[in-house]
Amino acid sequence: MSAELRDPVICHVTSVNIPTDGRILYHECRSLARRWRTVLVCRDNSEPRTLEGVEIVTAPKRGGRLRRWAEVRRVVALAEAQNADLYHFHNVELLPAMARFARRAGVPVVYDSHEHHPDAMLTKTYIPAPLRRLVAWWVDRTERRLAPRFDAVVVADEALERRYTALGVRRVVRLDNFPPLDLFPRAEHAVPERSTLLYVGSISAVRGFDDMLECIRLVRAELPEARLRIVGTPTEEVAARLAEVDAEAVEFVPPVPYGEIAAVMQGASVGLSLLHDIPKFRKNVPTKVFDYMAACIPYVSTDLTPVRVLTGGVGGALVPPGDPAAAARAALAFLRDPGAAGAAALEGRALVEERLNWDALVPRLFALYEELLAAR
Repeated sequence: MSAELRDPVICHVTSVNIPTDGRILYHECRSLARRWRTVLVCRDNSEPRTLEGVEIVTAPKRGGRLRRWAEVRRVVALAEAQNADLYHFHNVELLPAMARFARRAGVPVVYDSHEHHPDAMLTKTYIPAPLRRLVAWWVDRTERRLAPRFDAVVVADEALERRYTALGVRRVVRLDNFPPLDLFPRAEHAVPERSTLLYVGSISAVRGFDDMLECIRLVRAELPEARLRIVGTPTEEVAARLAEVDAEAVEFVPPVPYGEIAAVMQGASVGLSLLHDIPKFRKNVPTKVFDYMAACIPYVSTDLTPVRVLTGGVGGALVPPGDPAAAARAALAFLRDPGAAGAAALEGRALVEERLNWDALVPRLFALYEELLAAR
């Protein structure tokens, strides 16, 4: 078959995210693979293989997090070798190299922004504190200069949609990280044998690590059998403190692929999302809240605008940021009243099924790709 007649090939590119990243693999690429041949190029010390119908092509990691900035050229070269008909990349450090690639390649190129990157740079503990504002400035300047050059920008929430529209991007497509329904089969809320608070996600100070520890301490003062299960990867600063944590009260579980999160959530009583009130979290949506709702678990979340706007508090309880005592009171209310916990969980699940799910957003992704491929 000639190159002109072959079926389209889609290539997603990341220099940071793991092959099993929730948004990239389990939301976008897995959906795309149902219609087109889909390849994911990433930095990972694993062999190439196929996951969820997606061809994973890997470039070995060299060094730590800061090293990824030096690996951009190698990742882009590997992506270019896939000879794809449409490219979709995911990380801010790829912007300059992908802009150069887009000029010479003659194929559609899409930029996917997962978060407000300038604000996010201010929270990155691996960047020396005196440099964070400078890096945030560079990221903001780079996005303003280069984002409008791409065929489209895909974003994860309303705040990002407003940002890139204001920057003059031609096509801005909003695809929230709402849970795919098939990964969270419908189930009735079950009362666990042991009262368990659950957190799933990156573990850091700004994501409420200390607030969660204080919350479970206060809960255990009333219910001594209660425990906190934390699933995810800690930052270096948190990892250095894990040995000090009461192992009877807190259980740490290594991160699991997004496709297995529903199984990890089984047996949890309440899901926690105690994010701090910082610029990034005032704009970007904490996806774990919607995963708790999909898994039929009531949540306790800090009352930040993105969660309040999307849920209205349905499915759980909203508490003031930086107030672990309020979080503990809300969690105890659910633990002591299984009827109220079950009602909240079922209301949350119903809201996910009604409109806060990935399945409702997939047609937007397909429509964008069809338009770009047809124009080519």
